[in-house]
Amino acid sequence: MDTAIQQLGERKVADPLQRLRDELMAVLHIVVNDEKARRVFEIATLKTEFTDEVDSARVRKREAVAEWRARMEAHLAEARANGQLPASIDPHNAATCMWIMLDGLLRNWLFDLESFDLMALGGEVIDTFLAGLKAR
Repeated sequence: MDTAIQQLGERKVADPLQRLRDELMAVLHIVVNDEKARRVFEIATLKTEFTDEVDSARVRKREAVAEWRARMEAHLAEARANGQLPASIDPHNAATCMWIMLDGLLRNWLFDLESFDLMALGGEVIDTFLAGLKAR
């Protein structure tokens, strides 16, 4: 996920919702197209048992998730401040929901790579979620 941010870091996109979408789609793109990244995601999400012996892995994963949720929350808060989202949207809760959605997409796709097209369905799911926030 850090790689996705690095790849997009050069771009200056004014729309915070578009930045959020771009970052999420970049993660999906990396998982689909980078075999090494896909293996790392697969191990981290499907094959790691978080025991006391590997507590540092659990701590790092929590930190990474917290960083990503904070990024999403910042984009959503900016969009709300710009009037792109209703004032009733709680950026923290929306970011949490978006993280759960992204995690579920990745887990299910990694479990069975042939079950759906991650880029196509992922884009549709992300767009539907953002449209739902706007319509709320």
